[in-house]
Amino acid sequence: MPLTHNRFAIQQQPESMTHIFQPTYRAVHADNFPKCKRDANFDKCLVDAVNQAIQLLKTGNKEFGIPPLEPLSVKKLVIDAGNAPINLRQALKNVKVHDMISTSKIHRYRTDLDKHLIICDSKTDRIEMIGDYEMSGRILLLPITGHGKANITLVNTKIEHRLIGEPFEKDGVKYMRLKEYRVAMEPKRVYLQFENLFNDKTLSEGMNRFLNENWETVFNELKVGYSKSFGLVFKELSNKIFEKVPFDNIFLS
Repeated sequence: MPLTHNRFAIQQQPESMTHIFQPTYRAVHADNFPKCKRDANFDKCLVDAVNQAIQLLKTGNKEFGIPPLEPLSVKKLVIDAGNAPINLRQALKNVKVHDMISTSKIHRYRTDLDKHLIICDSKTDRIEMIGDYEMSGRILLLPITGHGKANITLVNTKIEHRLIGEPFEKDGVKYMRLKEYRVAMEPKRVYLQFENLFNDKTLSEGMNRFLNENWETVFNELKVGYSKSFGLVFKELSNKIFEKVPFDNIFLS
């Protein structure tokens, strides 16, 4: 099971955070980001431009107030699944998301800027979420409860990103902000590790084994919650740029 267990051992105590993210910045000026002209090759140009921009932003950007993205620090993720065969509430706190940026690559864009709609498809080799969890509910008729350290790793994940924007003006200049960021995640494999389930080592090991043997059923019920949570994270990050850079300076006319 490709879980990085040594990361459990070095997990720090929860840090004080006034926002979702904890900033430590590297200076990268907006002029360094590649841009695309709105012509017949616009969607193809965006693929290379955004892949480059993501790597430039990986260590954070003070100008836009973007924190380091590798690992990405997320204060809280709350995942609910209320339909049979899974009825579960899962809260993850003080989460470090490893490898999501460094192993991601965008493959295709479809845009309709007149409607402020941007859709893209990406592939991420590995998304490893490590943090503190609290969980209670039932999975396949089995009760489950616990709290402690968690490692949730998604492998070879296809993601569709659907950015739905709206225009606004500032000092007579057009900008765009995202009102929705929808994410659809389809991993090839998910590995789950929750320490201290039932506050019993033997029961915990048995339930973790069961979760991994039935990972597809389990994650299919939870993925909408994970997708919504990451959509909120991506929306906040994206709007840090969209709300500060004029529309025509991002998408060249």
